[in-house]
Amino acid sequence: MSNLNGTYKSGNATLTISNANDSNGTFVGKLTESNVNYDVNGHYHFENSVGPNTVIAFIAKNDSSGYQARALFSKDLAFRTLKDAGGLSAFNGQVSNVQGEFIRV
Repeated sequence: MSNLNGTYKSGNATLTISNANDSNGTFVGKLTESNVNYDVNGHYHFENSVGPNTVIAFIAKNDSSGYQARALFSKDLAFRTLKDAGGLSAFNGQVSNVQGEFIRV
């Protein structure tokens, strides 16, 4: 089991990562933000294949609301904080940047 698995909070967003696989760098999960639930598929890679720096990317999709794409960074393998930046596109025409920091809860 990967240390990346867990629940993270950033403002009104909750990211839950499950089934993270350190051998191939894939994971699935859920992102809930502003009462919208997104399915998450992502990938991560340890610097020099061992870390501790880790880069993470995921796509979050909700077929009724829209999509988000996020790029994250962790400076340690405990994944206490994930620096975050990305974008949101919604069917209501909203297109915006998002950024912050997810904190493990």
